[in-house]
Amino acid sequence: MSKQSDLKKQYKKRGQMAEAWGRMKTQPLAVISLVIVLIMVFVAIFADILVPYSAAVTQHGMDKLLPPFTSGHILGTDNFGRDILARIIHGTRTALEIGVISAGASIIISTILACLCATVGGWLDNIIMRVIDVISCIPSLVMALAICAALGNGIPQLVFALFFTGIPMHTKMVRSVALGVANMDYVESAVALGAKQKYIMYKHMVPNLASVIIINGTAQVSMNIMMGATLGFVGLGVKAPTPEWGTMLAEGLNYMLRNQYMVMVPGIVLAIAALFINSLGDCLRDALDPQLKGRA
Repeated sequence: MSKQSDLKKQYKKRGQMAEAWGRMKTQPLAVISLVIVLIMVFVAIFADILVPYSAAVTQHGMDKLLPPFTSGHILGTDNFGRDILARIIHGTRTALEIGVISAGASIIISTILACLCATVGGWLDNIIMRVIDVISCIPSLVMALAICAALGNGIPQLVFALFFTGIPMHTKMVRSVALGVANMDYVESAVALGAKQKYIMYKHMVPNLASVIIINGTAQVSMNIMMGATLGFVGLGVKAPTPEWGTMLAEGLNYMLRNQYMVMVPGIVLAIAALFINSLGDCLRDALDPQLKGRA
């Protein structure tokens, strides 16, 4: 009986994922967004193979401010003679590293807090939500600026700042869904049978929150990439000479009138990354939302 039930669960899970993918692949925007995001992931993973890291950080005084398609530099060089294409490629790794790690950490902590609020409730729910409300009173960007100013520049400091500022929003959104799941009959039956809190959260709560977690996660990755670039633009991002899109924008401002490509290239790449990651999140929401099955 246990094997049959396990097989049924696996079949149902595969069926749900196949159905979601079937709805996604009928939307051109979803396919394009997925392809763009996969390209970004590929570039981030194989950045060292595509372009040596030394090309992104080594300064060449004789090659300063070369325009695109000059002397083998497809996107030109910056004010230090560094290849802009190499910095864009390695900046993709930096952006995804910051966005994915910080968003993933926020999602994990937020999901745990939301499940505790929904299953335990009472005084624990009140304490967690009052703390979340206090943190939410401060705008995320202002709090991230303060944390980075206090801890200094660097990827670990930036990841921590974005992770901390992402917790309130996720906790509230996941908690709102988790409260409904906690009132389901099978969850109440598990509680009545004496199931442990960890078992209820792992077996019943998290699987039913998967769609919300995925959707929030993709949105947070995009937001964290933008916030990371903003912090880099004001000088509170990663340490130089590490390639980062926001820092590249800040460096190009002084040369914008005669070397517009120094601002346009990282700006366009940043806009494309944010746009298609957000679009992928929207398409995932539509594909995973059972209420939209009839519309796809």
